[in-house]
Amino acid sequence: MILETRGKPILTMMETIRTKIMLLIVKKKEEFFFYNIHVVTTFLGGACVIVCFNQACSLFLRCVPSHAGGDKYQVECGPGSQHVVDLVQNSCSCRNWDLTGIPCIHALAVIHVKNEFLETYVQTWHTKQTQIQIYSNFVSPVRGPKQWAYLSNMLPILPHPLRRPPGRPIKVRRKEPDEPQTTERLSKRGVEMRCSKCKIIGHNKRSCKGEVGQNIPVSNLP
Repeated sequence: MILETRGKPILTMMETIRTKIMLLIVKKKEEFFFYNIHVVTTFLGGACVIVCFNQACSLFLRCVPSHAGGDKYQVECGPGSQHVVDLVQNSCSCRNWDLTGIPCIHALAVIHVKNEFLETYVQTWHTKQTQIQIYSNFVSPVRGPKQWAYLSNMLPILPHPLRRPPGRPIKVRRKEPDEPQTTERLSKRGVEMRCSKCKIIGHNKRSCKGEVGQNIPVSNLP
């Protein structure tokens, strides 16, 4: 979102980013209230979770839960597929419930057997009250630079001297080594280098010591 503003002066960049965030919060707030009133409250009461119930019902009805004692259940979903559901810890061995906070199909099967409400097992960060608190604040509007107060005793803020480096300007942020790469190009890390002249692994044609067109026995090739 900020790629188009990174190359602008500092004040223009900050004002553009502030305006974008201000509009984004208002847009998300309007979408949340509209969707919550018409769809979510009909199915899940106070929970703000997008669930395709037709698809979920067809999946969890294939699961067969068995009470193992206490609040733990063993859920079988076909040959070799078996999971453990704990309703107290809000956990399932498939880890989907633990990561998303929304009951997985194995937990849905147990909740359906116990004839309980689904929204009671949804984590609090998906509830309507939490979402209202998230969007309760907003970014205040600011007057334009022409209406800003002028300080006579303040020195003018001048930009740094421009030192243009060689090459094309970089627009994309440089990522850390542990960050996932979003590029679609395949990485050559770990690929063994093969010379296109002598066909030997370990160097390329720039550092090749052999002669061009030399006869190499086929048995010596790797």
